[in-house]
Amino acid sequence: MDVSESFPEIRDAVRKLCAQFPGEYWRALDRDRIYPTEFVQALTQAGFLSVLIPEAYGGSGLGLAAATAVLEEIHRSGCNGGACHAQMYTMGTILRHGSEAQK
Repeated sequence: MDVSESFPEIRDAVRKLCAQFPGEYWRALDRDRIYPTEFVQALTQAGFLSVLIPEAYGGSGLGLAAATAVLEEIHRSGCNGGACHAQMYTMGTILRHGSEAQK
């Protein structure tokens, strides 16, 4: 893995997506104690939550450095990536121990 990769295209795309979810969105979710469904769906539809999933299973297959870039930009943009960590990192367990149908 080349840790010097900064993934500028990914970072730019994540930044643009996050701009659609301003501080008011996050404050309302926090106030009402609501899960950020729309945000997670937008990240999923854009393919950002599948960066660690191999292409053979419909993901990007980009690896941990790309996933880190996604999460860094989410937080740098003022959004909350807390709901995204599990979405991204539990895939390794499923890929190692899940059945073909689960993958």
